Parts: sequence; C-alpha cells; structure tokens
Amino acid sequence: MKKSITFILLTWSAIQGFSEDNIYRTKLEQAVNTTGFLYKQEVYTVDNIPAFRMDAVKITNLEKFTVISGIKVLHKIQVKKELKTIYNYIDADEIDGLLTSLQYMKTILKSQTIPGNYTEIKYTSKSGFQVSLATILNVSNKLDWNFTVQTNLSSERTLVILPLDDIGKLQDTLEQAKGKL
Repeated sequence: MKKSITFILLTWSAIQGFSEDNIYRTKLEQAVNTTGFLYKQEVYTVDNIPAFRMDAVKITNLEKFTVISGIKVLHKIQVKKELKTIYNYIDADEIDGLLTSLQYMKTILKSQTIPGNYTEIKYTSKSGFQVSLATILNVSNKLDWNFTVQTNLSSERTLVILPLDDIGKLQDTLEQAKGKL
C-alpha cells in the first residue's frame, strides 16, 4: 500500500513538473523543439539595435499545414573566454502588448515627469523577455529614468542598460518584425 501511494505521488509530481514547463513556453519554442514532424522555418531579418538581435520567424508544420510566427531573440554574451548565444522567443500575439508598453514608456519620457519616489514600469513576455523603465539616482543625486532590456530572465547576463532613445529603435524593430509576419 505504501509503495502504491509513493508511486502515485511521484507520478503526480512528475506530471506537474512537465505541465508547468509547458505553461511558460511559447508556441514558437514548442514548435522548434518538438520532434517527429517535418517543418519549415523562415527567418526574416529586420533592423536591430546593437545590444541584441531580433528576427521575425515563421514556422510551418509541413504535415499539418499549421503556421506559427513571432520573433526570435539572439543575445551573445561572454562566458569566460567563450562567446555564447542565448535564444528566446516572443509569440506573434505578444508583440502588440510589447509595442503598447514601449509607447507608454515613450509617452512618459516626453512628458518629462519624474516621480518623487522609486518607480518601475515593466513588460515581461511569456518566455521572459522584459523591458523596463525605472527611476535611478543620477550624478546630481536626483531621480532620472533608466531603460533596461533583459532578453531572457533565466540568464542574468542578458540584462542590458540602453539609452532612452533605444526605446524608439526597439519599437521600430518590433513593428518591422510584425509587418513581416
């Protein structure tokens, strides 16, 4: 009886572990990593910012004729003496939310309003691509805005601090990618 209960509990926890992984994976990531079917991957290059690369991607299952699209993010980081590429994916249905967030950040910057307390404005995709506008203390010891992008939250080395002008450049890159999908 104890062995049966132990087996059931282990099986249930294993199923829970696998199902939680699938909740956070994007449709693109699932398509790229699924084995046992023939697929075609089309990659469309767009203008990028120097810190990392984004490409529009369409994946077609050639057996079921289903198409999944979105953005593939490539970020090269230095790990000891080796240059390592970290990948991430943003599904097509998340692009509008990301664009809206960037537009909101640009609007805040245009208003030239800086709150009197620490403030963060963030958008995080399902796969952990995050844009953030936060207040920091500048050289004059006054609050100012700081723009960061973390291309993959599972790797802290993918955090980059970007100039505020790159909000518009990132927005343009996403618009181009959306237009190619």
